[in-house]
Amino acid sequence: MAIPLQQIAQASFGRYELAELRLLYQLYDEAQRARIANGERLRAILQGRSFSGAGTTRRDADILLKEVAAGGSVGAPSLLERAYARAMDDELGAAAALRDAIVFHPAWEWLATVKGVGHLLAARLLSRLDVTRARTPSAFWAYCGLATIPGAAFRCRVCGLEVAYPIGYDPSGPHQKRSTAGECAGRLIPLEAAGTVRVAPRRTTLGGRSGYDARARECCYLIGVSMLRCGSDYRALYDAERERLAEHRPGWTPKRCHLSALRKMEKSFLRDLWIAWRRATGLPIVAPYYPRSESHHPST
Repeated sequence: MAIPLQQIAQASFGRYELAELRLLYQLYDEAQRARIANGERLRAILQGRSFSGAGTTRRDADILLKEVAAGGSVGAPSLLERAYARAMDDELGAAAALRDAIVFHPAWEWLATVKGVGHLLAARLLSRLDVTRARTPSAFWAYCGLATIPGAAFRCRVCGLEVAYPIGYDPSGPHQKRSTAGECAGRLIPLEAAGTVRVAPRRTTLGGRSGYDARARECCYLIGVSMLRCGSDYRALYDAERERLAEHRPGWTPKRCHLSALRKMEKSFLRDLWIAWRRATGLPIVAPYYPRSESHHPST
């Protein structure tokens, strides 16, 4: 999405321009995509998938790509080698510019204390958000696709699977068994509590317009996975929710439990980010109304 010139010239807060950060990340993303695309073309040639020949192993191809990135030649078309090396230089340069820029962001002082959120992930998320337009933390949740919409719950009497879909969705087709990957012969029957259920918004189909920023949603997911892997303090929220769901939702699949707990952790992180960002820019905040991470919530 192009950045209007008048938006680039307009500062969103103090010395830092939100539009500039978004532009910087777009340049980084484009360079990274170009590097990956040219790298896969080179890999196909090196492994003999584009031209006849024995080819190399995946490990050997990785070593040769590093040599090309350093300015060397491995016998592939010189035009493609130069394109790969140039894209690598562009990606590294854009990444360095992002690291230099993100430290001036009002929320960085707090984000730097959150394990699992580095410079590039922080820049990716902050380039999609505008705290001046979000009056409550729930505005961040809605924009990032973490808010919920009315839905209906269903259960299969044969395999015990429990699922939920947005109101209006017809689950009359076949479904996978809860315990195995096989197809279940049973039918999904509406539960009595249908109508009070809240579900995650589904992705649109046939070119329909989404009700949230898909890129921000993807970034929140990557941040959540990163915090899980590195043992962030926010993981305590995830683990507690997984235990609760395992006890109270026996019909849910492990994947649904995982994604539900992950969303709760991501919402807690976004809520704390909203508070830290608003305080850093002198904007009013509302009282917290969601479980907080004791180790990383912004100090009062």
